[in-house]
Amino acid sequence: MNEKKKTLSRRDFLRGAAGTAGIAALGMLTACGEKTPDPTPTPTPEVNKIYTPGEYTASAQGMESLVTVTIKVDESKILEAAVDTAGETEGLGKPVGEKMAAQILEKQSIEVDSVSGATVTSKAAKAALEDCIAQAKGVDVSLIRGEGDGKQEAGTADWLGSAPEIKDSDVVKTYDTEVLVIGAGTAGVFAACAAVEEGAKAILIEKFGEDYGGSGIRDTLAAIGSKQQIENKDNPDRFDVFTEMYRQSNGYADQRLFKVWADYSGETIDWYTERMAEAGFRFLHEVDDHSHTVRYPVYDVGHSIQFSDLGDDYEGKTARVLKDYAKGLGLEVHYDTSLVELIKEGDKVTGIYAKTNDGYVRYNASKGVIVCTGGYSLNMDMLKALQPETVKMININYSYPGSLGDGIKACLWAGAAMDESHSSMLFDRGGIMPDQVGPQPEGVLFWMGSQPFLKVDLNGKRFTNESGCYDHILHDAFNLPGMTYAMVWDANYIKDMERFDSHGCSRMFPHANGAEAVWPLEFNEGVFMPQYREMGLVVKADTIEELAQKLGLPAEQFKATVDRYNELYDKQVDEDFGKEAYRLSEMRTAPFEGVRMSGGYFICTLDGIKIDENMNALDAQGKPIEGLYVAGDCSGSYFDGSYPNLLAGCAAGRSVTFGRRAGKLAAQR
Repeated sequence: MNEKKKTLSRRDFLRGAAGTAGIAALGMLTACGEKTPDPTPTPTPEVNKIYTPGEYTASAQGMESLVTVTIKVDESKILEAAVDTAGETEGLGKPVGEKMAAQILEKQSIEVDSVSGATVTSKAAKAALEDCIAQAKGVDVSLIRGEGDGKQEAGTADWLGSAPEIKDSDVVKTYDTEVLVIGAGTAGVFAACAAVEEGAKAILIEKFGEDYGGSGIRDTLAAIGSKQQIENKDNPDRFDVFTEMYRQSNGYADQRLFKVWADYSGETIDWYTERMAEAGFRFLHEVDDHSHTVRYPVYDVGHSIQFSDLGDDYEGKTARVLKDYAKGLGLEVHYDTSLVELIKEGDKVTGIYAKTNDGYVRYNASKGVIVCTGGYSLNMDMLKALQPETVKMININYSYPGSLGDGIKACLWAGAAMDESHSSMLFDRGGIMPDQVGPQPEGVLFWMGSQPFLKVDLNGKRFTNESGCYDHILHDAFNLPGMTYAMVWDANYIKDMERFDSHGCSRMFPHANGAEAVWPLEFNEGVFMPQYREMGLVVKADTIEELAQKLGLPAEQFKATVDRYNELYDKQVDEDFGKEAYRLSEMRTAPFEGVRMSGGYFICTLDGIKIDENMNALDAQGKPIEGLYVAGDCSGSYFDGSYPNLLAGCAAGRSVTFGRRAGKLAAQR
């Protein structure tokens, strides 16, 4: 496998490409979660059933048309496969069909290789194949892609509904444990590890199989006070960080929780760094250059896994390291097990009802239940009711699979309270075609969108300081015609991006201390930019006037804006919007390029169940619910309005710190 393919696959996984738009736009997807066969020996192969026999069909958007995959299966094998690429590019996309159909039969899984020179078509075929295999296995595709019925309007959807009525007579099996952790994602794995380290009997359940869904840990985690930060003499002042988070949340966040994070995040990161080192992986603090005066505060709280250490079988690897570590301490992990309802005895949560392939099961947890099920970014009914403004800004949905709000709803049914203001993590990387206006149903991830190049509205006028938090420009775009703007650059854009010295995941160059960029320049230039140019998303021109024409902008006004921007560059002072001088750039060297943008790439929701400093869910009166802990994206009291992305890994750092704390406290009850 060549390096380019390895890099693309790795990044696809990390971005959690599960939304329909994301898969269709550039063919990004994670591995399909196959149900683990029954480990009990069977006398004949026929008993090992994988599929429901039949024929299954699905489609995904390719370069120029829908790519349709049809498979025919018996109980254990794909018998026939057809990939229809008739509408794709002559000589490039069309030949993909026959080659990929042959691979499907040969490999008997979605792990088929992309056809060289036809990446978009290949990835669309993979997405459609994933859908087919999910159907054949009886996996609810809506759990993967968050398909809503679309019938309910914002504010009227009964997204909560009524609690299910499960009876003990419906239960086929009962498990007794001390600590039960629900969800094997970023927060859940840390919670489970902490519980067994404290000596508790613990079970971790996950709605998908191990190779799908909540099997990943986010790549960048924020902390204060880690050993590396102290050794690097780059440990931010906690109160400076508090202030920035509090300001970004419009004061709605609970500063007591900021203190908990600051008190315990360093130890959490040190623990994780040690576990990764034992497996041969580096987890490094990101140190950046602070010699520039910045308009928006930046603090080096981020720590990231170094992907060059992980090798080819990187998917879910860090999570497997932790789960194997915890299993060695006695943890049980149950896959294909979905939370249905929390069980209460009086005011105390004592367990849950869950659904498995065999029916309903009951878990009794004598010390506590820890809900780490993620947010609701794939539940369109909840989004339309709680965050109609977010729905308007979604151009591409990269939520992790299963983010349907299951845990939030179960907690609400059990008497917990939810944040009354709601927010999401949206990054300004939503690309649209030059003839499109507004976020698209099948948008494109344009990673360079967060770079502070010149941005103009559809009238060709500059409208903002382009250097700031990722979602601020999306909010600003509410004031623009069609919520649409264009970003432009010249032939020196790579040198410009290096000078821009951006932080967090928008950075494409190694950090000042050599820590790797999450999205390296080589990946962007070697994989994505060629695709963007080929599909016509990014347009190229020899003159400013030609660029205006290709982007659908009034040439005279756009030329005047460019001239003014060049003037500001020469002065090294942004007299119009106050952008830092080192983030100004020229538009003088052809070829000139640009892209239309609208909306963002949607990662997760940030609001959830209100919690206290002990990670206990709170009821409507602000009292903790005994036995119920919440951590990760389904927890609240921490964010509002905007995500402080200049604090790299801020959300995931909260998830691991609070997950670990919940596991410890539950085990100590």
